[in-house]
Amino acid sequence: MYDTELPGRLQSYIECEGKSCSFDPELITPEYVYGMWGGAVAIEDIATTMEDVRRGI
Repeated sequence: MYDTELPGRLQSYIECEGKSCSFDPELITPEYVYGMWGGAVAIEDIATTMEDVRRGI
């Protein structure tokens, strides 16, 4: 299931993590997000959405 709010939520999360952590936002993986979100969103949905967000879709 593709949540219509997921792209915005993921984009915001990547930006916040990039600002608060000492690593490049490009190194944030779907597995990392899945773990940080406590498994609340399917990893497949995170991976698909992350690809779209990074491509600017």
